[in-house]
Parts: sequence; C-alpha cells; structure tokens
Amino acid sequence: MHTHCPHCHQSLIPEPGFYWGSMFVSYAFYTAFTIATFFVFVLWLNLDLDYYLTGLVPALIVLTPYFFRLARRTWLTFFVSYKPVTTP
Repeated sequence: MHTHCPHCHQSLIPEPGFYWGSMFVSYAFYTAFTIATFFVFVLWLNLDLDYYLTGLVPALIVLTPYFFRLARRTWLTFFVSYKPVTTP
C-alpha cells in the first residue's frame, strides 16, 4: 500500500502499529463472509456441508488480499477524517 495518498498527500501510516487493530476488522469480514455464504449455500441451496467447506477454504485464501486491504481502509476510515483539498 502507499505510504501517502497520491491525491491529498495524507499519511496512510500515522504511527507504528496503527494497523494492528485492522486484524480484528479483517476477522469480522471473514466471519460475515463465512456466515453469509453458509446461509446461502447450505441452508438455502441445500448444498452438502463437506462440499461447502471444500469450497470455502480456497475462497478465503483467494480473498485474503482483498479482505486485508478492505480491513486497512476501514480501520483508517475510523480514525482519519477526509478533508478535501479545495482549489480556488
């Protein structure tokens, strides 16, 4: 990820260890994804649980970079407010 925003030059690493809390946000995203897909595939579409788990593990591995970045962006949004640069 960038160290500074290319548009407004906001520091994306405010302090060392700032993104440590984003792992809890990432855990929430993984949990929400797992529960949502469980309801859709197992309860609604009546897919066998073994097939569901066989597909879930590779899906979570493939989605790891996406959830990682999404968690970091979410954590940054909690603590850094957006201040648009106005041009006269």
